[in-house]
Amino acid sequence: MTTFALARLGAPEAPAATAPECDLPARALRGDVAAWNALISRHNHRVVVALLARGVPVSRARDVAQDAWLKLIEQQRAGKLAELRLPSLAITQAIFLSIDAARRDLRERAVMSSSPADAADPRDLADERMLSDERLRVAERVLSRCTPNARRVFELAYAGDGLSHAEIAARVGLSTQRVRQIVCEVRKLLRDALAGAFA
Repeated sequence: MTTFALARLGAPEAPAATAPECDLPARALRGDVAAWNALISRHNHRVVVALLARGVPVSRARDVAQDAWLKLIEQQRAGKLAELRLPSLAITQAIFLSIDAARRDLRERAVMSSSPADAADPRDLADERMLSDERLRVAERVLSRCTPNARRVFELAYAGDGLSHAEIAARVGLSTQRVRQIVCEVRKLLRDALAGAFA
């Protein structure tokens, strides 16, 4: 999957990673293909599971996960990726892509069942794609301003592993009540930021 994904982007093959694993995100941000391959190999399963938890069929979840990695790599190449927090960033990207795909499918079904005069304007579809990308950037900015604890709690809550708030609390060393509070606070920050950006 990783070789195919990077090959589609025209990336040259690189030797296997030899630097410490903690250096992988920094190397990937510099365009190191071997680092991207290692990160995708390590985190792709979590991305797929997160999509499955949201009702995306298995074959579709794999495709969306691959598209999410491709999108991140494209953003890195365009200089739009300042930080690489994984797997949360890939999961967020995949969820946005799956929502976007579901909306597209609904529009296509509506167009097929309506008259030609009601067909969607391709410019409208392009505008919606740009909006989806901008929503992801807004979400990334919000998460980057959260404390490491808050980001970790949010990642665990939305990673698709089905962890309860009590299980998350045990992992991060906080009370269950505090975990619930953090999840609510981060969700509110995201809602407010998105509402403000697209009001």
